[in-house]
Amino acid sequence: MFPVETRHSDTNVVRWLLTAFSLVIVLLAIWLVREVLLLALTAIIFAILLTTPIRFFVRHGVNRALAVLLTVFLIGAIVSAASALALPDLLEQFRILVVQTLPSAGQVLQRELSPENLTARFPFLRDFLTDVSLADLTNQLWQQIISGLATVSGQVFPFVTNLFSVLFSLLVVIFLSIYFVADPDPHWRGILRLVPISYRPRAREILLSLDHTLRQFLQTQIILMILTGILTTVAMLVLGLPLAGVLGVISGLFSFVPNFGPLLALVPVLAVTIINSPEKVLLVVLVYFGIQFIVGQVVAPLLLGSEIQLPPAVILLSQIVFGIFFGFLGLLLSVPLAAIGAVLIREIYVRDVLGDTEAGLRVTPKYEKALEQRRAAPYHAEPPSSC
Repeated sequence: MFPVETRHSDTNVVRWLLTAFSLVIVLLAIWLVREVLLLALTAIIFAILLTTPIRFFVRHGVNRALAVLLTVFLIGAIVSAASALALPDLLEQFRILVVQTLPSAGQVLQRELSPENLTARFPFLRDFLTDVSLADLTNQLWQQIISGLATVSGQVFPFVTNLFSVLFSLLVVIFLSIYFVADPDPHWRGILRLVPISYRPRAREILLSLDHTLRQFLQTQIILMILTGILTTVAMLVLGLPLAGVLGVISGLFSFVPNFGPLLALVPVLAVTIINSPEKVLLVVLVYFGIQFIVGQVVAPLLLGSEIQLPPAVILLSQIVFGIFFGFLGLLLSVPLAAIGAVLIREIYVRDVLGDTEAGLRVTPKYEKALEQRRAAPYHAEPPSSC
């Protein structure tokens, strides 16, 4: 007979091996369905945006079903009005930008990078490079620029190469968002049923923190996108550049992705400047990054608050990691994913494991009231409409 200690040790080893094996299987399954999970996260983010006006109506006594219909009607009316007023002109500007301006800017750059122009402007290059080697160098540089732009455009605008896949993904996101908004109670109860009963009150608090963080982040991001688009459009008009409207729209949309988004949006701005006012290139760049600095470093901290902000290093690392593993969609959702991870680490590890009770999210009185309601409610209750 083996000693009791030996059998107990063997049992622990087997338990740890089974746990490790199960963890590997779960991680592998998550990796295989990573695109579906990212689409689900996109749908959740879109549903959070939709529930903002819905909760406003509910707080003012409107039935939830009617609030959903009113929200859908208002969004449809706003989109239709905006499309009728601005879309034709923006589409024409976008066509001019893609068909005429960008190719012309490429030709100008290729001409400026020719060996003759470079040696004429910088005579000292003749002392280091022969005309043949310089020509090879400029040709290689131009080919790398072209291939780089093609790679970026294929990643940033995947609909150019895979329209059907993108349309299908959009339909999945739209229908999932509608399901989440129309009947959130089953999804809410399903999440809480996955945790032990003793931890469900705490799980409700963590879900509230996630809801508060994502909601405030998304609302702020929309405001920043609109502000960036308006300021860029006004700045381009003041500088006398054409296609100011579409340049502002592109800058506003791309500002959703920090760091990389503004850099990509700078490409069409520079193309328009090179073709129309090459002497203003430096001024346009300074004004463009001045707008980005004001919006990102002055306005954003005021709207987000210290509890929601992520360090710039964390944002950059999350973009690199999620972009490498999940492609364009991972890059697009990198900041919300980083915010979710920060909340989970703070609430579960720092507060519950380490016992640092001061690390919790400090929310507004409205959310504090909702938190008290959720503590008193049964674990299967729907999130309070006031939160």
